[in-house]
Amino acid sequence: PLGVTTNTFQVTDASGNTATCSFTVTVNDLQNPTITCPANISVSASVGVCNAVVSYTAPVGADNCPSQSTAQTAGLASGASFPTGVTTNTFRVTDGSGNTATCSFTVTVSDNQLPTITCPANISVTVTPGLCNATVSYTAPVGADNCPGQTTTQTAGLASGASFPTGVTTNTFRVTDASANSATCSFT
Repeated sequence: PLGVTTNTFQVTDASGNTATCSFTVTVNDLQNPTITCPANISVSASVGVCNAVVSYTAPVGADNCPSQSTAQTAGLASGASFPTGVTTNTFRVTDGSGNTATCSFTVTVSDNQLPTITCPANISVTVTPGLCNATVSYTAPVGADNCPGQTTTQTAGLASGASFPTGVTTNTFRVTDASANSATCSFT
C-alpha cells in the first residue's frame, strides 16, 4: 500500500538458533489528482440591479488514492450574487501525499439594461419686453441606471438660464452607463 511497509524474515535452524533480516518497501504517490471545472458562464445582470445570482456545480477532485480534498481558492460560491464584469473561480484538489491540481472558470455578468432619463415638460414663454429672446431656467435631467457610473450630457439645445431665441429650441440629453448603454430624452 501507499507508504512504508517493513518486510521481516526469520530463519531458524534445527537447533533452534534464529536470525532475522528486514527491509522496507516504500510506495510513493507521485500522481497528481485531477479536477475539471465547469465551462465559463455568461449571464446578464438581473433586472434593476448590477449583479446576477449564478449557480453552478462545484467541481470535486479525484485521485488514484483516497483522501483527497477540494477547496475553492478564488471567486464566489455557487448561488452567490456575482457583480458585473468577470469573476474567476478557482478550485484546488489536494491528495493525501500533498499533490495538487487546479482548475478555473469565469462567470461574466453583463449589464445590458438601458439607463433611464426623463426630461421636463415642454416650456412655452413670451419674449422679454423689448427683446427678441427670453431667459429660461429649467431643471436639467439626470439619468439613472441599475449600475453606478452613469453620466448625463446635454447634446443639443441651450443650458438652463440661457437666453433662448424666439422659435422652438429642442434640448436633448443623453445618459450613458458604464457599459456604454445609453438613452436620450428631449423637450422644447
